[in-house]
Amino acid sequence: MKLPAQLAPWRAWLALLPAELAAPLGAMLLRLQPLVGRMAGSAPAPESTPVGVGGIARRGPYHRLLLSEWAVLDAAPDEFLRRAAAGELLFSAPEPRVQRRARSCVALFDAGPAQLGEPRLVHLALFILLARRAHEEGASFRWGILQTPGALDAGCGQQALMRLINARTALRAGTAARDGWNDELAGLDPHAEVWQVGAPDAVALRRESARAGIVQPLLGDGLQVSIAQRGRARELTLDLPAPASAVRLLRYPAGEPAKPARNRMGGRNTPSLKHAPRFACYQERVVTGRPDGGTLSFSYLDAYASMPPAPRRQRVPKRGSVLGIWPLGDRVADVAACGEKLMFRYFGGVFERCECARPPARRFAAARGLGRWLPIFFLRKTDYDQVLMIDSAARLVRWRARHDGAGATSFELLAGGVVGAVQSQNRLLYASVADGLTRLHRYESAAPEPVDDLVFEWPVLRVLYGEVNSLAPEHMLALQTSDTEWLLVHGRASRTLVIGDGATVIGVARLAPDSAELALLVINPDRCTVELRGATQRRTIVHAHFPIAHLTLDPSSQIMSWLLTSHELFVRRLHSELALLHYTPPAHVYP
Repeated sequence: MKLPAQLAPWRAWLALLPAELAAPLGAMLLRLQPLVGRMAGSAPAPESTPVGVGGIARRGPYHRLLLSEWAVLDAAPDEFLRRAAAGELLFSAPEPRVQRRARSCVALFDAGPAQLGEPRLVHLALFILLARRAHEEGASFRWGILQTPGALDAGCGQQALMRLINARTALRAGTAARDGWNDELAGLDPHAEVWQVGAPDAVALRRESARAGIVQPLLGDGLQVSIAQRGRARELTLDLPAPASAVRLLRYPAGEPAKPARNRMGGRNTPSLKHAPRFACYQERVVTGRPDGGTLSFSYLDAYASMPPAPRRQRVPKRGSVLGIWPLGDRVADVAACGEKLMFRYFGGVFERCECARPPARRFAAARGLGRWLPIFFLRKTDYDQVLMIDSAARLVRWRARHDGAGATSFELLAGGVVGAVQSQNRLLYASVADGLTRLHRYESAAPEPVDDLVFEWPVLRVLYGEVNSLAPEHMLALQTSDTEWLLVHGRASRTLVIGDGATVIGVARLAPDSAELALLVINPDRCTVELRGATQRRTIVHAHFPIAHLTLDPSSQIMSWLLTSHELFVRRLHSELALLHYTPPAHVYP
C-alpha cells in the first residue's frame, strides 16, 4: 500500500485496512497524535553505579582528570595551578547505570450508548496510536472494554480491531464495572500507564494515567475530543470522514468479507444465524440450520476428542420450504409446505414420508417471517403417531395417523394462546392462556388427551420450564408477568425477579448445582455475556469475544448451546466450564 510519508509510522496498522479507508483514518491519526504524546521515559536506579565514561566535566575527583591535563602539569606547572584555581580543569564524567522500568500501556474503551456511531472512529484511531506508541517504546499494549471487567486482550491485528468495533452495548458502565476494573488494575505494575477512552462523564477508575473524552455535539459535523494527562488537558474538534467511508470503517474495518463458497450440497457449510440451536430428544446431538434451508447435526458425546466430529448435513426438500424441524437421533425430521400440501419427513412410522392437505389459513398460520422454524413435537401413541406444532398465531395443532395406515391423516386444534412448551422424551408440557387464566398441561404418551397440571388465576406472557426430566413432582417454572417481572416457582415456593436492563431471558435453572434458589439464564444487553440471575446474586456463565446470536438451554439435560455472530457453535453443561463442543466453520467457507 502506498501511503504519504507523514503516515509511515502507522504503516503496519493502516496496511490492515483497504487502501481507500487508510487515508481518512490516517487524517484522524495525524490530528490526534500530538494530543497523545509519548510514554514516560526511563528513570535512574536508586544507586547510580558508573558503567563507563559518559562525557567531560569541569569538576570531579583527580583520579578522573584527563591525560591532557596531566600533560599540562608536566609542561607548565604554573599554568596547571592557574587552571585548577579558575575551575578550568577537565575531568571524565561517568555514565550512571540506568534502570529502565518494565512499562506497559493499558487502554479501556467505553462501548456504551454515549459512544455508539461516530465516536467509535476515535476509538479506532486511539487504539492504533496507543498500540504503535507502545511498540516503539518497547512496552506491552493491552486493552479491554469498560463495561466488561476481566482479562485484558493483547491482540493488535485485524481480529482485535473487529472485536473492538463489535463490542457495542446499550449499558453504561456502573459501579460494578468500576469495582471490577479497580481490582483488575490493582495487580498491574506500579508504573503501568492506564488510558480510559469514552464518554467524559463515565465512571472514574482508581488508576487513570490519561483520559480521552469524546463528545458528539448536537450541532455540527465534527467530534469534540479532549485528552487529559500529566495534569494538563488539550482539546480539538475532529472532522469526520465522508459518511460512506465512516460507515465502512465502523462495519468492516478490515474490508468487506468475501462471499462464502458453496459446498457440493448446494449450501454453505456453516451454521445459519436465523435459527437457534435445537437439541435432539434421544441422543446427545445439537442441530442448527444452514443458510440454504438444510441442517447441520453435531454430536457432543466426547468432550475430550482431539478433533471435533464433522457435522452431519441434511438437504432441504427439493420442493417447498421447511416450516419446522424435530431432531430425532442421527436424522432431523421436518415439516415442509409444498403449495397446498404439507410434507412430513423422517419422523418414522406413518410420518416417515407422508403428505396431507394444508389446513386453511384461518385454522393454521404457517407464515412466521425471517425464515425461522416453528416449534414442532412428536409423540408416539399405542395405536397412532402424532406431530404437533405451534403456529405463528400461538395455536397448538396436531396431525394424527394410525400405525396400520387405516384412515386419513387428521388435523385438529389442541389449544390456543400457547405461551410455552417443552418436550421431554415421550411427554409434552405446554402452557396456554385463556379467559384470564394460565393453565399448565401435561400430555403423556399413554394418555389419550392432555390433562391440566396447574392453573394460575392471571394471564402471563411466557412460561419457561426447568428440569423437566426430574423425577420430583415439584414444578420448576418461570412465568413472565410483565415486560420486566418474572415469577419463579419451585413447588410451593415462589419469588419475583425483575429483569429491567433489557437482557434476553432464555431459561430457568438452579443458581448452583446444589442450590435451592432458582435463577434466570439471560443474555446481557451487550450480547457477549451470559448470566444466571437470582434474587440474591448473579453468576457469569459465558463471556464471548463476539456477540451471541442465539442461546438454547435444554431443560432435560441442563446442557446449553450458543451460536456467535462469527458462526461458531459451542455446547457445554450449564454448571461446568468444560466445552463439550466447539465448532468453527472452515476458513474457506467463512473468512
